Amino acid sequence: MIAESTACREAALAGRLAFLNTGSLGAAAARLYGDPRPASADELPTSAMLVEIPLQDPAGGVADGALTLRPREPGMIVHSGLATWARFVNRDGVPAFDLDAGEAGSGAECELTTTTLWAGGVVAMTSAVLR
Repeated sequence: MIAESTACREAALAGRLAFLNTGSLGAAAARLYGDPRPASADELPTSAMLVEIPLQDPAGGVADGALTLRPREPGMIVHSGLATWARFVNRDGVPAFDLDAGEAGSGAECELTTTTLWAGGVVAMTSAVLR
């Protein structure tokens, strides 16, 4: 197990944030899926994206050893399903990292108002924190 200083962890998290903020095609975003999460963020999901939640510009902030991502607005659900994980992408849609998703209070890295999603509805990200 690696034990790192807060300063080192914050520098690594700032690098992730900088990657999310790169690109010019749109907003960085959280994309939610319900299929089993791939072993790597380099692998394609095995099912359709349920919803995309755009992030603010900049996408978040680093403080106290954590990267807190900030949603810009709720996302319109395009496919019904149970959200189990999120892929965060930069402004050009290039994958950055994957996180477990769960309902508010679940302890998942990405918490949502609900994980049961119905096409045509909306869902908001209540919290997304990397430590």
